[in-house]
Order: sequence, then structure tokens, then C-alpha cells
Amino acid sequence: MINFWNNFFYKILKYWYSGLHVILLGFIGLIFYSCSSLKSIGIQVSVLPGYPISEDIKSLALLNRSMTDRFTNSKADSLEKILVKNKMLMDSVFQDSLASDTTIQVAARALFESGRFDVVVPKERNIFRNENDELPTTLNSRFIDDICKDFNVDAVLVLESFSEHLNTKYFMMLGVGSIIEEYYAATDIDYKSEWRLYRPGNLKPAIRFAVSDSIFWKANSISLDDLFSQMPRTKEALAGGGIASGLKIADLISPGWVNQNRYYFITGNKEIDEAVPLIKNNRWEEANALWSKFVSVNSIKIRSKVEYNLALAAEMNGDIDLAIEWGLKSFKTRYSKAIEVYLKMLDDKRKAQLKDNKVRY
Repeated sequence: MINFWNNFFYKILKYWYSGLHVILLGFIGLIFYSCSSLKSIGIQVSVLPGYPISEDIKSLALLNRSMTDRFTNSKADSLEKILVKNKMLMDSVFQDSLASDTTIQVAARALFESGRFDVVVPKERNIFRNENDELPTTLNSRFIDDICKDFNVDAVLVLESFSEHLNTKYFMMLGVGSIIEEYYAATDIDYKSEWRLYRPGNLKPAIRFAVSDSIFWKANSISLDDLFSQMPRTKEALAGGGIASGLKIADLISPGWVNQNRYYFITGNKEIDEAVPLIKNNRWEEANALWSKFVSVNSIKIRSKVEYNLALAAEMNGDIDLAIEWGLKSFKTRYSKAIEVYLKMLDDKRKAQLKDNKVRY
């Protein structure tokens, strides 16, 4: 009798959950159908650097003051001979003039490509010094004034010191009977650079930036020739440290870009939705102009979607306050969860901008 009732209730529950499952599927489908007009678009968003520079500095001249009489510019073949002489094992500090100049060139390009600064690298960019201190005394304010005037820039970024620690390891793994099974190699570069940002007029003290990090290469192969082909030569590794150092200072003071998603509405109106191909080609101002023609449509549902899209266009055009204004209009015209979430994101973004503007250097 117990088994009978157990089976009976089991079948009842089975049918009940089966019916609930159908209801849930229908409900979920209804949600997706109602949101089918909401589409995703990938965008790139500017991210403030760790040390945002004051907006009054729009152009920079880059100078190299790192080189002392300790710097050398050894030829690639000479460095390889040293490596071989040391049985492919090196643990040395290098001050390579080519790597130092590479740092300047790469930093200049990265700063310019960020879109934040215009950059000048003078032909006579090296300021040689006798002192070998890691961080020399600050440059004379009159010299900085002359540089800013001569090259028509707002400030001067100076590489004050630069050095690299090179560590290499080459070894082999022996198998049975002392037969070589595989070769291994590793090259590590620890780089350090000190920078100062000088403003003209001696109104503010120079800002100091310390940059340090490391890059490495590793390889393994059963062929020694193949192993060497995978690894950089010593001169190339030193230049790689210069490249990494230049990119690092640019990341510290210029904005970066991250990929994010945003959402827009398809209204179902052919004329209004002609803006969609525009935003897919990053033509947000044109899309804004088109959507603006339909802010007074009679349909509350369509008007709310247009207002939402205008909020998105305003954000993409760099006006957060206007984006919030359009978002609130859309929210009041016709509530949707999408606009509620978007308004929260816009408010967080505005607060972050206000905070960041207070800490510019």
C-alpha cells in the first residue's frame, strides 16, 4: 500500500513539475520576446591612467638625460661573443645607449597614439651628464622654459635614468647514457627608469615617475639551432627592455582603452532604425542627428526607445550629463529594466570622472 501511494504522489508531482516547466519556458520566452528589440554593440571606452596629467598639458617634448659616461653602445656581435665566453650564462647590469633611446622613441609614439598628447622628440634630445646618481638634480627652470618656447609645447618629459639587469640561462637535459634529450634557454630583463615631468614657469614642482618591471623569453627544443632561433640576441633583449619601459611610462600618464558592451533599441520603424548602420560604423553624431528627429513620435513605446538611444549617443559623444538627461526622459516616458540599469551605470561613470578630475597631476 505504501508503494502504491508513493508511486501515486510521484506521478502527481511529475505531472505538476512538467506543467510548471512548460509555464516557465513560456514565461522566459515571453521575456526574451519582449527584449528582442534590445541589441548589443561592442565599443571601446577610454580609461584614465594611474597618474592622469592636468588637462592644461596637451603637448610634450621628450628629452633623454639618462646617459652618462657609463653608457655603451656595444655591437650585437660583440655582446654575443661575451655571452659565449661566459658559457651562455650572464647576470649583468647594462646601460645601453640604443636601448635608452628606444625608450624615448617608443614612449613618444605611445603617448601620441593615445590621442591625449601631441608629442615632439627633438633631434638634439640627449642631455649628457657627468653625475652617475640614479636620479640627478632637477633641471634649471630657465632651460625648461626655453624648450617649451622653442618647440611650442606645454611641458617637458625627461628620462632621467635608465638601466637593465640581464640574466640568461642555457642548459641541457641528459637522458639515459648521457644522451641529450632537450635544450632549454631563458633570458630575463629587469628594467628601471626614472622620469620627471617639468612645467614651464616653475609654477609647480617637477613630477617624478619611477618605472620598473621585467620581460622574459623562454624556449626549449631538441635542436640547438632551433633553440637559438627562438631566443633574442642580447642586443635585441636590451632593446626589448627599452620598448617595455617606453610603453610603461605611456600607460602611466595617458588613457587606455577597454572593450565593453552597450545596448540600443530597435524601434521597428524603418526610418528611425536607419541609425543602426551608422552606430555600427562608429558614426554616433550622425546617428544622434537622425534619432533627434523622432523625439516627438506619438507612440510612447517608440519614443522611450528613441530617448534611450539618444542617451547612448550622448555617452559615445563624450557628454555624460546629456546622456543622463536623455536616460531620465526615457525612464519617465516608459519604464524598462534596461534604462534603469543603464542610468545606474551612467551615474557611476559620472561619479568616477568627478573623482578622477580632483587628482590630476
